[in-house]
Amino acid sequence: TVLRQENGTLTENDAETAECLANAFSSVFVREPLGPLPQDCYDNHDLSISNMILDESDVYNELNSLDIYKSFGPDNIHPKLLKSLAASPSFVKCLTNFYVKCAKEECIPKVWKMANVVA
Repeated sequence: TVLRQENGTLTENDAETAECLANAFSSVFVREPLGPLPQDCYDNHDLSISNMILDESDVYNELNSLDIYKSFGPDNIHPKLLKSLAASPSFVKCLTNFYVKCAKEECIPKVWKMANVVA
């Protein structure tokens, strides 16, 4: 791919094209501080998983809004499968009961804290 460089000339090889793209991206990149979160993230003590109100319609709506074209997460369950299971009232009820139990006990499965980070 040939790109126009800042000086007006066209790139002549892959290395120049890569450098041109790197310059373009770095010119619009915003550096965020690496430090701790802002204090207001810690100030709201009223937020607790045990205060969560959840019913079957919430779970159904979340399942139904999944993008079936996204890849699966660390649970290896594809969004297309979860979305199709939203049509089953018994599945939605079981999942809702599970989430409510997690909220009441203020405990979530360790696997939910895992992530596949791809750079």
